[in-house]
Amino acid sequence: MKCKICFVCAMVIIFLTAPSHGAESRTFPVGALFPMTGPQAYYGRVMSRGARVAIDQINDAGGVEGYKLKLKITDFQNVDAMLAITGLQKMILTNKIPFLLTSFSAITLAVQPICASADIMMINGGAYSPKLANKPYLHTIRLSQDQMIPPMLRYLWEMNVRRLGLIYLADPSGEVPVENLVKPIWTKMGGTIAAAESHQSGLTDYTPHLERIKAGQPDAIYCLSPGQDQAFIVRQAREMGLDVPMSIVDWNDDFQAIAGKTSENLYIPGDYFDTRRSDPVTQEFVRDYEKKWKESPDFYAANYYDAVYHILAELIRRVVRAGGNPLDGEALEKAIGQDPSFNTVYGGRMKLNQDGSSDKPMVIFKIIDGKKKVDKQVTPE
Repeated sequence: MKCKICFVCAMVIIFLTAPSHGAESRTFPVGALFPMTGPQAYYGRVMSRGARVAIDQINDAGGVEGYKLKLKITDFQNVDAMLAITGLQKMILTNKIPFLLTSFSAITLAVQPICASADIMMINGGAYSPKLANKPYLHTIRLSQDQMIPPMLRYLWEMNVRRLGLIYLADPSGEVPVENLVKPIWTKMGGTIAAAESHQSGLTDYTPHLERIKAGQPDAIYCLSPGQDQAFIVRQAREMGLDVPMSIVDWNDDFQAIAGKTSENLYIPGDYFDTRRSDPVTQEFVRDYEKKWKESPDFYAANYYDAVYHILAELIRRVVRAGGNPLDGEALEKAIGQDPSFNTVYGGRMKLNQDGSSDKPMVIFKIIDGKKKVDKQVTPE
């Protein structure tokens, strides 16, 4: 009898101490900070959809190294940093996230110290402020303004623009590139800043700012404003007779609906994601995205798909194969050092640079009949 009791006790101990293979212990929580509602909701929609396609593909294939990925999103609405911080803290306490998808410069800069302190690896596929560089645990896979602004300014100079009007968001995504890049580069080239106007996010009336810019008689306008802000700026500029070339941050069908026919003569520097590439990696993503969401992916969707499918999944593999714990953000971060290049839907390999930036193809688009058309392929700085 005593031997039987000992055997039973031993089996209970083995059962209780054995690694659990239940759903909870094999779930990999992927945190995300996106604007899902409010005037910037377009970005949250396409960013989250890109990530969801990647997660569905990974999970449908059985997961990665035994882990199923689960997306946890905090909606920071109209770029509300406090909402983002509160949501991040909840994800840390409740979901114990080791990895975070982040977006928007002000939000990313607000949460980066928290993530670095908590060993949470971050990938940003949407924000572009130069201040995002050289931040521990933060990797940006979108071209930053310090990569895009110099070639855009050279392009304007080649168009015989000499007097440049500026309108930009009053936060790091606008102020830093204007003061540290646009103004010094343009004046060094021999150009003049005709007027410079900063504004708050989420406005719908920009006529006071634009009237002051118009008074400066610019040859072109460089707009460093996010989301729908730039669509209202474009429409109102045209309505008051400012028909000069305008460079803007990005463009999509939501913004086109606001601007309508006033969107002509717009130029957009940016990441070049070509949905028509014959690369099977690209085509698999485009096919699954269009099937799931009934729309074509833009470069934001592509960036967050890459962040999950090609970067996170590969880092999980590296950590597990080295005998480590992929739920440890520090282990994920260190695994980048094995090889900083990763597959990408842009074609070939994408390198994560030591300063937190990445190497991406760049073009300058022009709006023609309401559609973005490649005008010139350029080399980012």
